[in-house]
Amino acid sequence: MKRVLLLFVLFSTLTFAQSNWNMVWKLSQKPFMDPQIGSEMAIVKAGFDTDQDGWGEFLCAWTDLDKNFILMYEASADNTYDLVWYWQYPVAANTFAGVAVGDIDNNGKVDIITTMPSVANTESPNPPRLWVFEWQGVVGENNYGNGTGDAVTPTADWNYELPDNTDFRPYSLIVEDIDHDGKNELITGVRSGDRGREILVASVEGELSGFGFWQIEFNYAQAFGGSVYNVTTGDMDHDGNQELYMFVWDLFTMRIFECMGDQNYQEVFAVDNLYSTQAVDYGSLEGVRVADVDGNGKSEMYIAGTEPTNTVFVVDETDDISTLTSANIHELLSFPQIGIGKLRTLNIGDPDGDGNMSLLIGGEGNGQIFEVEYKGSGSPIDGANWEWKAIFDVWEYSGIAPTANPTLTPRYFYGSYANDMDKDGKPEYLFVNYSTDFSVWSDDAYVWMLEVDNANSVRGDNNLIPNKLELNQNYPNPFNPSTAIKFGLPEAQFVSINIYDVLGNKLQTVVNENLQAGTYTYNFDASKYPSGIYFYSLTTNNSTITKKMMLIK
Repeated sequence: MKRVLLLFVLFSTLTFAQSNWNMVWKLSQKPFMDPQIGSEMAIVKAGFDTDQDGWGEFLCAWTDLDKNFILMYEASADNTYDLVWYWQYPVAANTFAGVAVGDIDNNGKVDIITTMPSVANTESPNPPRLWVFEWQGVVGENNYGNGTGDAVTPTADWNYELPDNTDFRPYSLIVEDIDHDGKNELITGVRSGDRGREILVASVEGELSGFGFWQIEFNYAQAFGGSVYNVTTGDMDHDGNQELYMFVWDLFTMRIFECMGDQNYQEVFAVDNLYSTQAVDYGSLEGVRVADVDGNGKSEMYIAGTEPTNTVFVVDETDDISTLTSANIHELLSFPQIGIGKLRTLNIGDPDGDGNMSLLIGGEGNGQIFEVEYKGSGSPIDGANWEWKAIFDVWEYSGIAPTANPTLTPRYFYGSYANDMDKDGKPEYLFVNYSTDFSVWSDDAYVWMLEVDNANSVRGDNNLIPNKLELNQNYPNPFNPSTAIKFGLPEAQFVSINIYDVLGNKLQTVVNENLQAGTYTYNFDASKYPSGIYFYSLTTNNSTITKKMMLIK
């Protein structure tokens, strides 16, 4: 039976003007800490089902306080979330933790991976920077690492093979088989440190619970003028080779590396200080994503800029990533500035299920969360083909005007999209507030959760009988971690739907049974798989149809 450590009560639902998003839950008290202590909550990652019990989970963490924790919450009922696992970082921290979920040692058990820019000093010249907690393998039990509760210890830790007394600040973390060798890699973006700003790709030989060890496969470091808060992956030119996107907070500086095979990474695009003439210091905090928004088989890149101009950029689709130039980078749109403005994390999905993709963006100092939805036609690099709205506005919610004295100083620092953790058919968006103001507003919170009312809920409908065999594009796409696969049968027949990786290896069977004529929808949960391109194939007695989908974590 699952041990529930702490229950947070559902807050009354609030619907925001001209929005189908509702506020359904928030974290107003940090476990193990004094009431209404300062925030420093800087990360949230949502939408996992690590214990395979059907209920979604999210992880959040804070740093820079006397006691710093990583926490896991799991849905237990509609809009109800329990604290089911936690761990206190054993080292002093300077700024932000990193968090990722995936099977890094490829043994079939998911891992929670977290990093901390640990302080190196004379007493501890080379502390761990990374800790791994492997799921203990009992379905329905949120036990990770060794032991439980206050006694939990990591399965393994690592110092990235650093020399003593090295300043090294890992931030962006991705678990993915980026080189398609059948083994996951950990991709780390290092925002700053003595060696510069870095990308580091590493894999594990063996199992970390035994005699496994880390192997560094790729390391790029350069002394840029700014920090790296964004390293993400994708396949922009759809050639089957994944790319690494490194965005540097230095007047819009970017590097793209294409993975051409095992330990073979080639720099294919570079731009330095693109906005130096305008003196606008654009960077990105986990705000770079690649997706085929208009469904034409080619992907665009979307970038949420860090500066008060609240600008979203788009990079043209291409047949060859190496042909990109700075001329392919466009300003897509901007949002009105409130306070200091600035944009933070960007997620892409189809939360209302209407087939049109949306960009979900945190407005840090604006005190707002934005949804920017593609209208369904026209070039996605033209801002006229998008519409935006604020799906959360702290000024409206609190009743405190930004011009009041005193007023709020929100920092909506990190957001994460989840596809229905509590099984009510509604996707969620979570975000953290790095700077709470309880002395001004007692109803402030550390973590907030919005939920959307779907325009087109995912349902099976056997009364709809198509006149031919049909396999729809999965939606949302890209997705994290689950997506709906819809198909139609003109007559009763045996049906099989299988999921494959890019090497053609069958990963999972979604359907394998005789079905009557009609229209069906099945969900595919990819919580245990890394980000990347996958294929789903519908096979009947006489036909096979295959389509591609993209998982982005």
